[in-house]
Formats: sequence, structure tokens, C-alpha cells
Amino acid sequence: MNIKEMRKNKGMTQRELAEEIGVNIRWIQKLEAGEIKLENITFLNAIKLITALTPYDDEKQIARDLYMVVKRTLKENSRGQQGSGQQVKTGGAE
Repeated sequence: MNIKEMRKNKGMTQRELAEEIGVNIRWIQKLEAGEIKLENITFLNAIKLITALTPYDDEKQIARDLYMVVKRTLKENSRGQQGSGQQVKTGGAE
């Protein structure tokens, strides 16, 4: 099942999905059209997609837990890197 089928099974529009995961609707359109490959999206956006689209509560909880771990790790790494003058890529909007 692809992203578009999963979204439609949830009864969501592209706009609703985009708003739920915090991306532009054009990003969803490109993802569904294959212009953006799943293997090229940020880990955080992948977690948000899983949370929004999976029908399974255990997968939603795992995705939420992973999201919190990644956000905390990125924040901690960012603080540690500030003193060294290095920048940390956090995977913003695509």
C-alpha cells in the first residue's frame, strides 16, 4: 500500500495530512507522485507520516516514542555543538 492509498483509507485529504504532519501540501503531492522518494525524507517526517497514517495503535506509540527520542537527541547534540562552532542539521521542511 502506498502513501496515497493509506491517506485515502484514513479519509484524509492531502491538505489535512500536510497540516497534521507540519509540511506544505505541495510536499505531500510530490511524495504521492513519486517526485520525492520515501528513502530521501527526513527521519522525523517519516515518523510523522507513520503516526498520521498507520491504523495500528502500537505503531503509533512506537512512532511517538521514536519522535521524542530523536528530538531530544538533536536538541542535546545542538547544545553540545554550539560551543564547538559546528552546525547540526535537524532536517527541516523538505
